[in-house]
Amino acid sequence: MDTLQYKDIFISESLEHLDVLNQMLLILEKNPADTKSLNEIFRTAHTLKGMAATMGFDQITELTHEMENIFERFRGTGLPAESGAVDVLFQCLDMLSSLVDEISSSETKNLDITPLMEKLTKLQKGGLVSAAAAPASSPARIALPETEVSLEHLEEIIANSRNEGFTTFGIKVRVTPDCSFKGVRAFMAFKAMSEFGEVIATEPEAQALQDGQFDFDFALVLLSKKEPEILRKALRGIAELEAFEIIPLGPQDVEPFCGTALSLSRRVQADPAPGQETAKGSKSETVQSRSVQSIRVSIERLDNLQNLVGELVINKIRLSQISKQYNLRDLKEALAHFDRVTNELQDEVTEVRMVPMEHIFNRFPRMVRDLAKENGKELDLVMEGKDIELDRTVLDEINDPLVHLLRNAVDHGVEKPEQRLANGKGRRGIIRLAASREKNHVIIKVEDDGKGIDPDVIRRVAVEHGVISQDEAARLTDQEAINLISLPGVTTATVVTEISGRGVGVDAVRTKIESFGGNLRIESHVGKGSTFVLRLPMTLAIIQALLIRVGSEIYSIPVINTVETLELAAAEVKFIQRKEVVLYRNNVLPLVRLKQVLSVPDPEVPEAVENANPSVLVTEVGEIRVGLLVDEVLGQQEIAIKSLGLMLKGVKGFSGVTILGDGRIALVLDVPTLLQ
Repeated sequence: MDTLQYKDIFISESLEHLDVLNQMLLILEKNPADTKSLNEIFRTAHTLKGMAATMGFDQITELTHEMENIFERFRGTGLPAESGAVDVLFQCLDMLSSLVDEISSSETKNLDITPLMEKLTKLQKGGLVSAAAAPASSPARIALPETEVSLEHLEEIIANSRNEGFTTFGIKVRVTPDCSFKGVRAFMAFKAMSEFGEVIATEPEAQALQDGQFDFDFALVLLSKKEPEILRKALRGIAELEAFEIIPLGPQDVEPFCGTALSLSRRVQADPAPGQETAKGSKSETVQSRSVQSIRVSIERLDNLQNLVGELVINKIRLSQISKQYNLRDLKEALAHFDRVTNELQDEVTEVRMVPMEHIFNRFPRMVRDLAKENGKELDLVMEGKDIELDRTVLDEINDPLVHLLRNAVDHGVEKPEQRLANGKGRRGIIRLAASREKNHVIIKVEDDGKGIDPDVIRRVAVEHGVISQDEAARLTDQEAINLISLPGVTTATVVTEISGRGVGVDAVRTKIESFGGNLRIESHVGKGSTFVLRLPMTLAIIQALLIRVGSEIYSIPVINTVETLELAAAEVKFIQRKEVVLYRNNVLPLVRLKQVLSVPDPEVPEAVENANPSVLVTEVGEIRVGLLVDEVLGQQEIAIKSLGLMLKGVKGFSGVTILGDGRIALVLDVPTLLQ
């Protein structure tokens, strides 16, 4: 069998399992008595090992198996997950991630797992108690399916468990005859049942089950407090299972069930009548035709689908314009339906592209934990809003900015324990990463309760680095001084470390966020901490934009960059230091004439003459508001943004182009870079 055709599925699922292992191990490190996390770790590692074994990836199989031995002893003896052991296990997870990357890239990297295997072996010999020594009186300390157990032992476990409110279920499963991954499906069933209790025995034994060394049938013995219907529902969600049967067992039923599990499971082939009960009072189910509830779709296909929807939006605008121009009644009626269907299709495609924030949030606890240990700091990372969804393209773009901000929070923000105690704070610092929705935008906050940013220090550093003069520094408000840290070369760090200190972190964050229409706001109070607020568009492909006329040319500007529009009389424009300004809400608003910035030539047709009373678009770049003078605001509409292409990709001031209803092309303005 050619298993390489399933490589993409293996890579995707393996990365998900590694994320879970990292999260659960972090929880276990903080709370060694958390048996729920330990059980989840064991089940996830077991599934990963089974998948790797089926695919023939021996290094992943061997390393995961050795890690599993440590997890098994932790679970079997209740031994705390010591810090040294956790560090080694994290190193193993890093190696597993590298091995999966190697498979993904199809490049041989000659990764050597021997040193880690030796560390794991040493850990096993370092006084860890064997799982076999654990008493069998409680389901939390039962023998694992990998260990051969006697019928007497199982009967004792079942009898003791019944007194604690557990029910013993015998579960017989048959995979479909054409099942390609029998071992994987068997352990998916194993894992699903383990969510609701403890699997205390399997037939055949677990290693054969993992390797797919069985015909089509296998059996599990489960201790659980759940109802049978909950177990059935979980099994129905597993693909390539032809049939299964769940039977309550008493101590006296163990021998006949375990002794004849294979022969009994073959009786499930027949499809029973609806509602038919077995002699034990349980339903036997056949699931030969199962509807698939979800599928995996490549990113390229989603991007192509989004592009096609963008073309539909462009043509919808074109048809709408034709309908108005020629007053075609039949076209208007057809267009009303077409407009509704196109909008629904656009909404559906947008939803399909949406990905929960947890896909990147889950990467950060491990990173923060490692950085804190390197810096001798104690802190907790609190994450909120992981279920908030964002377009996959935007999500990919914000990973690096969030990494910069979190690293800065660890290195610059949170103080060391002794400093915090001296300042009247708790030993452990707190970094908060939170996401929330605000209309068509997503707000992400990176907040710490550290020392904050001292504006006086920023002024001094900026002067020393030649960013501003001494006089300019003296005129800055505290907030304006704090905003200077987003300029290249400005940093409060006195020592350059591997983490930060070169004055490029916040500058890189602001540049990246503004490059796709977002903005960054910084809030800080000395001694209390800092907050970095990112405001992001939910999607980049189809957005709401204002169409503006400058001379005889039409441009588009994203609504996210615009605060409001003003009608301005020429007499209202004043000059300060030879620069045009206007009084706006009791503040001085600097003005910029787009015609001069874009070098737009004088119009050739009379109807496009420059407006004597231009419109002003109030835009916000960081903490600074600027008024853009344009000849006319034509209105707001949806636009599909197209790339400028490789040759024009680096041109400042423009983020793309769009096609208008009359077929003309309008450049989409990138306000932050346009005003630099």
